[in-house]
Amino acid sequence: FSFDHKNCSSNTQKGYNTKVTITAYTTEQMAMLICQIFSFVLLFLIALIIISAIKGRKKVKEEQKRTGLSIQALFQHINGLPIAENMMCLISSYPDRIEFKSGTTEIKLSRNKITDMCIQTDTKIQRQIVSSIGDALAGAAMFGTLGAIIGGRAKTKKIKTQTNYLIITYLGENEELKYIDFDTLKAFTSAMKLVNEFKKLNTTSGIHIDL
Repeated sequence: FSFDHKNCSSNTQKGYNTKVTITAYTTEQMAMLICQIFSFVLLFLIALIIISAIKGRKKVKEEQKRTGLSIQALFQHINGLPIAENMMCLISSYPDRIEFKSGTTEIKLSRNKITDMCIQTDTKIQRQIVSSIGDALAGAAMFGTLGAIIGGRAKTKKIKTQTNYLIITYLGENEELKYIDFDTLKAFTSAMKLVNEFKKLNTTSGIHIDL
């Protein structure tokens, strides 16, 4: 669309012609422009996510340096803590303690109370119970509630599926052995790190049970 402006006397006298041009975008050009804008916004959002992740990692490292936090991972709680079964629980390991957090519940366990930390499979637990007494009583003596459950199955059937459990043994009141059990799910590597760290830091490992 073009418009020739020749009404202005000054411009007419000087012989000037003013031409105003309005360009209309085609459908293809508009689509290309929208794509470019979308790509720019997408790249901007990705950059923000990357920057946020870098800041998050930096913050975690600073927190680790300040508090001594060494390992942090999510596990599925089986029993042993005052939280519901199968709830996800965040375990945080420090030089002097282990912290458990699920929802608004936070629990601290002094490291000097921990007597053992290991990873056991239900098939291995069953095998140990069968070689001992072969019932829920033996299982409870070895692994607490989890052992009692598996021990109850020992005489009836063999376990076909294998599950890895992180078992933390500690001394409660009156020097009574207690157990906290977790299903490692997809956090098996973190569970191994916790066990290896325990072996390095703790000197109270080892349990002797007379049945």
